[in-house]
Amino acid sequence: MPGLRTPTPGLSTAKRSTLGFAAICFGYFMIILDTNILNVALPDLRSSLHTSIAGVQWTVNGYTLVLAALLLTAGALGDRIGLKRLLLCGLTVFTAASALCAAAPATGVLIAGRVLQGLGAAALLPSTLALIPHLFPDAERRQRAAVAWVATSTLAIAAGPLVGGVLVDWFGWRSVFLVNVPIGVVTLLLISASIAETPRQLGTRADRAGQVLAILALGLVTAAIITAGSAGWGSLSTLLPGALGILAAVAFVVSQRRVAQPLLPPSFFAHRQRTTAVVSAALMGFAFYSSLFTLSLYFQQSRGWSPAATGVALLPATLGTVSATFLFYKRLARRLGHMGMLIIGFVGTAAGCALFAVTDHGSGYVLPAVGMLLLGVFSTFVLSALTSIVISTVPAHQSGLASGVQNTARQAGALFGIAVIGTVLNGAGFTGRMHIAAWLTVADTLLGFALGCLALRSRPAPEPEAAVQSTPGNVSARR
Repeated sequence: MPGLRTPTPGLSTAKRSTLGFAAICFGYFMIILDTNILNVALPDLRSSLHTSIAGVQWTVNGYTLVLAALLLTAGALGDRIGLKRLLLCGLTVFTAASALCAAAPATGVLIAGRVLQGLGAAALLPSTLALIPHLFPDAERRQRAAVAWVATSTLAIAAGPLVGGVLVDWFGWRSVFLVNVPIGVVTLLLISASIAETPRQLGTRADRAGQVLAILALGLVTAAIITAGSAGWGSLSTLLPGALGILAAVAFVVSQRRVAQPLLPPSFFAHRQRTTAVVSAALMGFAFYSSLFTLSLYFQQSRGWSPAATGVALLPATLGTVSATFLFYKRLARRLGHMGMLIIGFVGTAAGCALFAVTDHGSGYVLPAVGMLLLGVFSTFVLSALTSIVISTVPAHQSGLASGVQNTARQAGALFGIAVIGTVLNGAGFTGRMHIAAWLTVADTLLGFALGCLALRSRPAPEPEAAVQSTPGNVSARR
């Protein structure tokens, strides 16, 4: 396979590491951008393809569902077959699927393309974080790279509405997919030239039953929530997939305790604060993605603004993420520790969502703008903290698994967030329904605050010796 050749010999190790890290950040930026760039294009897409609100939800969640369901397998697979190989395969599938989405003639084809995008993103995403310890053996550089990785994510999340709005206004909704093609090609070339393959962890088998149960659980529960928006919570078409999804989830948990090589080893959650970080990723995924989804619809449907104007209106979230990443987080984390930042982040995010809950059609722009600024700043605190906690409490050979678990939790939270909030918003009286949606996100973030407080007060579980010796930031991660 041409992409697996050795890196360009003329470059020094330091330069190859820097170029390789820049390449994986390009790829990471692209797939995270794709999780929310579509939000501002939804009204135009719905009108163009003559689809329903449920069709719109599946356009968003077809991608997120596959991404969340396959991340665990992809993270472990990267440890077995090599992270570079998995990264290149994921990029190739994602880039080709983006071209398919751009050319989709109907909703069904678009959803199929989104599913394929999710497949590529699931292979790509864990490798971007898991490669950091291999690119930067030095602890200090590795810690800086982890922060930059988080910054890439937050910038992509915040830039999505603005980039999407401009593209939709100028070129139509198909352009939000077409833009991925040249970025994907360039990233493939950079990774091929600068990153060496990682050691393979042989002698492990894929937990196929666990993977099938995970997909069934996420898919069926999501289908039930989306169906409830039109059929009602008491209908058979809602209750049946919901019940089957819950049964699949229970079966997944039981199976992970009985198989020799589980998809998600129960021992991974032996570290109490690492477990809190994973749950926090799900809660923040719910709050952040559902808030952007709601605000994109609010500015366009309730205010009647164009996609580009909506993208500009969402800029305070971008400003918040940039300032939190580059000005505040590192300085505050040194004094408060990552767990402290996690707790503060949830409180600030709850305050931002509360402002959305009191925003209505007659409100000025300042009220939601302040809410978005708070959302951007404090959600970045949470995401940065949980990434530092997870990556600092596992040995290097489990970095793929750790990345997969963290990102699975965040994407699963986003999946259920858009499904639940989309169901709440599905009906007449958008502003009143938006208030309900916002209060749900407030409750979600307050739950994250409570869990963080409990974890901070409890004594941390003993960490594996390998994890303590091989990763940076353990002192602050255990505070």
